[in-house]
Amino acid sequence: MSALGQPKATILVIDDEHIVHESVRRILEVEGYQVEGALRVADALKRLAETSFDLVLTDLMMPDDSGMKAVEAVARDHPLCGVVMFTGFATVESAVESMKLGALDYLPKPFTPEELLDVIEKAMAKVRKLRRDREIEQTYAEAEKAIKSSLDLKEILGLISGSVTALLKMRGCALYLHNKKSDTLDLMAAKGLSAQHLERVDALPANKFPDVLAEGKAVTVTQAEFDARLQQPEAAKEEGIVAIISVPLKVKDAVLGMLRLYSSDRTSITDEEMDLLLKFAEQSSRAIENAMSYEQVRTDIESLRKHIPGAA
Repeated sequence: MSALGQPKATILVIDDEHIVHESVRRILEVEGYQVEGALRVADALKRLAETSFDLVLTDLMMPDDSGMKAVEAVARDHPLCGVVMFTGFATVESAVESMKLGALDYLPKPFTPEELLDVIEKAMAKVRKLRRDREIEQTYAEAEKAIKSSLDLKEILGLISGSVTALLKMRGCALYLHNKKSDTLDLMAAKGLSAQHLERVDALPANKFPDVLAEGKAVTVTQAEFDARLQQPEAAKEEGIVAIISVPLKVKDAVLGMLRLYSSDRTSITDEEMDLLLKFAEQSSRAIENAMSYEQVRTDIESLRKHIPGAA
């Protein structure tokens, strides 16, 4: 069990041999996994319909049905649950075929405790990544839909800062727009940061960010670089920030501003996360541009009305 009393993962074992269940349970429960068993494929499918599991271990050769049926059922009906196939040495080819149907791995019998744990850990890493990817896809789709559905600039800026924070599970985010008159980056929206911190970074000199604004690059600054690269290094340290990721908000060659993401627990993001961030920044920039254009048109109309006799 974990420090909070929760199992590392819940695992369903499908095998018609009691000794396999006992062996797997003994090995995995010591490592903090919760293990349940089924002696028939039909029973296992019923359990899966009633209870959520993180991983299924199934034998290929079962008396009532093929383990392939369990693999197909999990892949079809429980896509966020992983499957590992047990197999004898003579049926490795079938086990490889099971991977084409959705199994994450296979484990030849007989196996050692070390081999079992290694396969389980690798399979769970894949399950966690699958779930994280699915969560990101859903969060991104919801954020994109919300941002596209509004033309209110203030609402859009708030949606962007909140959505990107949730999307990448960061400490917070600050959204700056470029004020051409003062050549500053003015804070327009933020999420997850204290009011005291935001007061100290409510406006930044645009000329201090040539790599982000002029060159269009994403830049990561870690805590070791704060003193040399930040305008307010102490503010970031006092806020408990360990890294800041800045990305441009641009539409073609027009610089609208900058998104800054703040991390308090990691100093970098993965390449996949960076690609997603840049894509999100691009979508956000278009939404901001549309909202700004709408605001300008509305302002122009209101101005014209003042000069039209009898206009309400």
